[in-house]
Amino acid sequence: MAFSIREANLDDCKDIARMIMELAEYVKLAEHVKVTQKDLEQDGFSNNPFFHGVIAEVPEQHKTKEGKGVGKALISKVAQLALAAGCHQLNFTVLDWNKPSMDFYLSQGCFNITATMGYHYMLCEGEALKHLAQL
Repeated sequence: MAFSIREANLDDCKDIARMIMELAEYVKLAEHVKVTQKDLEQDGFSNNPFFHGVIAEVPEQHKTKEGKGVGKALISKVAQLALAAGCHQLNFTVLDWNKPSMDFYLSQGCFNITATMGYHYMLCEGEALKHLAQL
């Protein structure tokens, strides 16, 4: 399959917002998505961006539902960028029911810190975040 990977730019924000919603729907958490295209434009492409992104582009004639190799190429690019930035680890989350992703990451030498080290990923949002800010 032919595809290319490039750095995300301001014009990608509409598609990024769509893909965030598609992922949220896939993981059954769409009702929690608050980010908008405007948020992405402001937070990712201002003078001091909060995030960076990479985009895989697949020519129309090569698009399939399987996407063979695109995911691996994307995670590899993220790892390359992390190493180039001086990072020593890459943290991400995988839902417990997403066995194909979990199996892939484990096969690449990643490990489940929840199972191995007892860490738990914590989330604080909404009223709880406001409460925490007032301590």
